[in-house]
Amino acid sequence: MDSDFAIAQGEAVTDSEIAALRMAVGWDSCAGEYEKILPRLFAYFTARQNGKLVGFVSVISDGVADAFLVDLMVHPKWRRRGIGSALVKAAVHYVVDRDIRCTQVAFCPPEEPFFQKLGFYVMKAGVIDTKHNPPAFQHAAPRDGSTRA
Repeated sequence: MDSDFAIAQGEAVTDSEIAALRMAVGWDSCAGEYEKILPRLFAYFTARQNGKLVGFVSVISDGVADAFLVDLMVHPKWRRRGIGSALVKAAVHYVVDRDIRCTQVAFCPPEEPFFQKLGFYVMKAGVIDTKHNPPAFQHAAPRDGSTRA
């Protein structure tokens, strides 16, 4: 099997390609959602091998101080070939080239060595995934219409 792959920033990618990749890595497909997500991202990067989408990562940022890498995916058949590292490096270079100071990523404990090798400082963080683990508090909009907690 050929291990050559190409990394591209902002290349055309379809919702169905991302849905298939999400399913291949064991996530829900989010079918139909990436049509809304892609135009709102600060940036995204694809990895392709002979035209087939084998990897993806997106960047969310305020464009000034902080950037977050999300949805890093590499098809299981293409792992351990440097694709994940190449995607992360491309995304971080893109952020640094725009003078954004801090790049963050959330990951599960088994992925810690991967991100440490790429220069990420590991610290504790938290996440609420409302689809799989609802918050432990009642969510209600403020009565006065404000957005404060």
